Amino acid sequence: MDEELSFISSLQREQPQLWQTIVSAANEGLIIIDQENDAVTATNRLLLTYPGLHDILAFITDQWTENQMNTKKHFQNLVHNRNV
Repeated sequence: MDEELSFISSLQREQPQLWQTIVSAANEGLIIIDQENDAVTATNRLLLTYPGLHDILAFITDQWTENQMNTKKHFQNLVHNRNV
């Protein structure tokens, strides 16, 4: 994964306190951090015990995605680079 487009690396660099909170939640089994796939995912335990935190995690992910790439532009790049 390109470091420039990495969700996890951007959290670590730009929001270290938030990242530490995510790591703590992962240690408690509330969140799964998948660095290989650049993903931070809520577990069922988080959904059952802290549904509001799930919403916040989804919001952070959505905001990062919107700031990093325009979906239409990304799709066009995928189609353009496709070998036909």
